[in-house]
Amino acid sequence: MANPNTATTTAASAAVDEAVRIAADNSRRTLDTAQATVAAGQRYLDLASQINRDFFALWTTAAESGLHTTFDVQNAALASSQTLFETSAKLSNDALRRWVEVARQAQATTLKTYQSTTKLLGSLTQE
Repeated sequence: MANPNTATTTAASAAVDEAVRIAADNSRRTLDTAQATVAAGQRYLDLASQINRDFFALWTTAAESGLHTTFDVQNAALASSQTLFETSAKLSNDALRRWVEVARQAQATTLKTYQSTTKLLGSLTQE
């Protein structure tokens, strides 16, 4: 016959072993859940960063296209006004050419400034 103290000790030991196993399983599941949460968060941040980069690229392309279109309209208006000026008044053709040159230089400077700013902002969003 088994000793009652030995049976009690064995039962208590089995209960402690089961409690330790349950605690270890719970800890493992908690760790797995935390790791999955961190991985999901990282995927979300990666996706958000890519969406931001794509949006920025789209915005800069649209803005640059808008600038080119505006400059084309300006150039057409400048050419038209130059022709009108020459045919209607024949006054100060040299002054108008200088004004056109300054306007084109301003356009080039504006575009270069815009492109430099775009490159700077683009480099700030790179990983």
